[in-house]
Amino acid sequence: MLKNVGHHEYGNGYVKKCKHFDLLTKEEYAVIIKNRCDAFIVQNKRIMNPIDRYEEHSFYLWIEDPAGVMVACVRIRPPHHAYTYKDRTYPIWDKAWITDPTVSLFPIPGFSDANAYIWTTDWTERVTGCPNSIMDLYEQTHSIMMFFEKHMEHLSYLGTEPDEYGYDGFKWVYEPMPLEQAKPIIRKFIESQNESELSSASKVTA
Repeated sequence: MLKNVGHHEYGNGYVKKCKHFDLLTKEEYAVIIKNRCDAFIVQNKRIMNPIDRYEEHSFYLWIEDPAGVMVACVRIRPPHHAYTYKDRTYPIWDKAWITDPTVSLFPIPGFSDANAYIWTTDWTERVTGCPNSIMDLYEQTHSIMMFFEKHMEHLSYLGTEPDEYGYDGFKWVYEPMPLEQAKPIIRKFIESQNESELSSASKVTA
């Protein structure tokens, strides 16, 4: 599985990167977790587990400003460590935070002056073979997504389910590839990764 997924340098000095957990430095991961705790627990008063069992299996896409400071990040759980929702087992984008107001989630006309954009599903496609993804969001971001939906083709609301702490989780899907076309691609990816992880586990215990 591809682990060093992408690196993009904007002309304004901002940089976008995406790596698997295995390639993160201790310093990078420390910044991710500190800002995650600040955003969810300190600022929004959420009860959450900032470091769950999916961390080591996930990818992390982030933005650095011209000074090299990480100013936005989202975790991406690959399909073989995701859940199935309404017949979809896509990568899950969750635990996102942004500290720089000039960074936008989506590249839409109303935010054409943004310094950088988080949403980069062509990088997801590099890993899984499919650009489709699900976003797991809280209520505040859900209301923002209703605005983005008017400008982003293939973006739609799927439904709401409470998380393990009782907070409503609003699930949105970005689905440029039709579901029936995406299913065999995702299934093949999941099967290959399950086999790979099983093989790796066997070598460790042998």
